[in-house]
Amino acid sequence: MRFSSDRKIALMTIICSLLLCTGSFAQTPYLLNDTTIIHRLDKQVDVFIDSTNRLLLEQISKPEFQKHFHRRGNLTFGYLKSSLWLKIKTKTYSPHTNWYLEIPAPFIEYVDFYQLEGERWYHSAAGYYRKHSVREIPHTGHVLPLQFNKEDSISTVYIHITGNSPKTFPVLAIEKEKFHEQVRWEDVGYGIFFGILLVMFFYNLFIYFSLHQGNYLLYICTIICTFFIFSSASGYGGKFLWPEQPVMNFYAGRLSLAIITVFLSIFTIRFLEVRKYSLVMYFILLSLLPLAIVAALLIVTGTLYSAGNNLITLSTLVYMATGIVCRIKGNKTANFFIAAWTIYLTGGLLLTLRNSGVFDFNFWTTHFAEIGATMETVIIALALADRYRKLRKEKEEAQREALLLQQNATEKLEEKVKERTEQLSRANQELNITLETNRIQTNMIEKKNAELDAFFYRISHDLKGPISTSLGLSFLARKEIKDELALEYIDRQQQLSERLNHIITGLINLTKLNHTDLKKEKIDFIKLVDECIESSRSLPHFNAITFTKDIQNNIEFHSEWTLLNAIIQNLIENAVKYSGPVSPFVKITVRCQGEWVTIDVQDNGQGIPDEHQSKIFEMFYRATQNSNGTGLGLYILKRSVDRLKGTIEMKSKLGTGSVFTVKLPSMMEDTPVTH
Repeated sequence: MRFSSDRKIALMTIICSLLLCTGSFAQTPYLLNDTTIIHRLDKQVDVFIDSTNRLLLEQISKPEFQKHFHRRGNLTFGYLKSSLWLKIKTKTYSPHTNWYLEIPAPFIEYVDFYQLEGERWYHSAAGYYRKHSVREIPHTGHVLPLQFNKEDSISTVYIHITGNSPKTFPVLAIEKEKFHEQVRWEDVGYGIFFGILLVMFFYNLFIYFSLHQGNYLLYICTIICTFFIFSSASGYGGKFLWPEQPVMNFYAGRLSLAIITVFLSIFTIRFLEVRKYSLVMYFILLSLLPLAIVAALLIVTGTLYSAGNNLITLSTLVYMATGIVCRIKGNKTANFFIAAWTIYLTGGLLLTLRNSGVFDFNFWTTHFAEIGATMETVIIALALADRYRKLRKEKEEAQREALLLQQNATEKLEEKVKERTEQLSRANQELNITLETNRIQTNMIEKKNAELDAFFYRISHDLKGPISTSLGLSFLARKEIKDELALEYIDRQQQLSERLNHIITGLINLTKLNHTDLKKEKIDFIKLVDECIESSRSLPHFNAITFTKDIQNNIEFHSEWTLLNAIIQNLIENAVKYSGPVSPFVKITVRCQGEWVTIDVQDNGQGIPDEHQSKIFEMFYRATQNSNGTGLGLYILKRSVDRLKGTIEMKSKLGTGSVFTVKLPSMMEDTPVTH
């Protein structure tokens, strides 16, 4: 079969064109002629994967290096750690038309454009981790204005892409006006998305302040995290919120994934009442909390940048499973929960598979995550509202039941009140009779006490004279009598007379002061205690006792000296009389504690049996029958303490000793102070 000359020329042209297209070094420029469409150049891009991550433009732009570039047909590389070099040639027949080259993947960390202008390469920087002020076109994606040679109207561009983010993206060529029109539509779309998040934020915030329920506060926190995640991932955060702080893209995006896991896990537990329906899912949700902390540490340290994405993928599956389990076990609220997370999971799955290189870069794989997040936010808000409606309905039913119960209870209560009123009336009459009886008895006791005080006062005065005479005679007898045995008897008689005189004096002072006002004076406790110890010298075994004093200095205390002397004197004498046979001691402690002065007198004597401790302050009561006391000392002590509006306590253990504690108010009302 013979070919005509025209057919031979056409065949040779086709063969030459095919040969030129097979080698990267003979890349055919893509013709940009239609300004009304967006040209996708993925199949016209030559690619070189730099596994060394070290090659520079000077090396890869050499003619002999062009054989290493290859045509792939698509730009889906997944989580490729090696850097990419792209080579793109475009051509236009309208040099005055402005064209942009765009990579609409905001998450790529570093993008470097190198465009041939004349004999030199012009560099333009872009990328997730670069300031907007250094970009040629401040946009959410990475954009380069194309420049065409005047001679052949061809543009040659090398693109260097580095970083750890997924390297799945398209390369687009867009006429300038078409580009701005597309930007406006994107701004409208994301404006609606962020607007919905903002509305949901204030809606739930209003309900939280109205109801003060923690679920709404937790959900508000998840909305905030969602806002930062998508602000970072979409590039709008870097463009409008922190254009000169690209590191915020890192914290706002990746760290928020770990933080939102914490809030969502706690929200799921509370919202679905997971512990009530499934302990297994409850503990699985709790395990996500430490995993979130680990993921945050891996992200911050740079060990695993995708830890947040991996965690949110796992968490979404757990939330879905939790909703299904709770629904199976009877929680109807889980219907909303399952629907919300199904949409969110679908969007996240499409995004993950696109980033991994399984799916192509298109509208649904790129933006269904935002659609899913929007639907999830709205549905969960509706679920919260539905739950609130059910709670309000249950509350109203409970209130109706409570009202019925209250009505029944009110009727029964009225009957009870009537019955109790009658009983109370009878009890009140009985109480009045009892109070009148107690008043009469109190008056009788007060009258008896007054008569008793008057009796003690008279008899004490009657005894005072003979006792004083006896003491005087004993004093004179000691001067005249020389016989030692007689002197010993006289000494004993004098000691007993002095002891009796002291008791009589105490009774006189006590009964006298009950009928006169107290006269306060400043008390020197050190001097007073020393005098009381010295006045006890006539008591048996006095010389064998070791006295210990612990008295606080400079105590500001004003009191009636006679009564206070009687109190301390009786405490010391009582401790001396009942001191122990082996190493006897008496310890006197005086302390000022706030508005009270505390006096402690401790001995190591025989102690007081339990059955006698409640009666030892009664008149003429003696705890031990072998004691030679009168039974008046502690009675006088108690009456004196009462007169000074104080309290007295006693702790005693048989065979160990006793501690008497007197507490007196440091300032007594309505008593004059003498100086």
